[in-house]
Amino acid sequence: MQLFWHGFSCVRIEASNGEQEAILVTDPFESEASVRFPRTLEPDLVVLSHQDRGRFPLSVFENKPFVVSDPGEYEVKGLFAHIFALTQEKGLTHTLITRFEIEGMSIGFLGGLSRVLQEEEAGKLEDLDVLMLPVGGGGCLTAVQAVEMVNMIEPRLVIPLHFDLPGLKEPLGSVDVFCKLLSGAERQNVNKLKLAKKDLPSDKLVIAVLERS
Repeated sequence: MQLFWHGFSCVRIEASNGEQEAILVTDPFESEASVRFPRTLEPDLVVLSHQDRGRFPLSVFENKPFVVSDPGEYEVKGLFAHIFALTQEKGLTHTLITRFEIEGMSIGFLGGLSRVLQEEEAGKLEDLDVLMLPVGGGGCLTAVQAVEMVNMIEPRLVIPLHFDLPGLKEPLGSVDVFCKLLSGAERQNVNKLKLAKKDLPSDKLVIAVLERS
């Protein structure tokens, strides 16, 4: 499996299951002057972190992928997504959290999360191998809140999302702040991340900071 970060909470995962290959993309976004969304993506599965599809420009894809924006269990070409809804004010359900099962690994995606999960909610993400979560504020988790989530869920590998990039219209918090607050973790800066179950860290927490693809 290979993971690429395109900016904000948009991640591309390229996976292989025997002879079957599949591409997953999370949370596409509108291009800004300095952060352009890649126009050549043809995913098999698109998973959104909010039930309001109007927040995401689905027309950016050249193909017609299977798009998920509601709670449930989904499977597309060997990509398994277990999606849970969070109840916000007045009992409304909007924000989604996702647990992926891909190539024998469990990956949590909290792309649109704006508050720390309650214990019962976090229990849906037990025994995660990888946690992908926002760390830069701007309507999503701040660095302090993200650290609290990591300590609560205890993944083996963390991939920070939704942090500041040069030229953003609305600057976000720096990923450096998150990494410094998560004491004891090892930071690795990579342009893409190649993952296999056997290579996951076992005796320490690793933060993989992806360069934008």
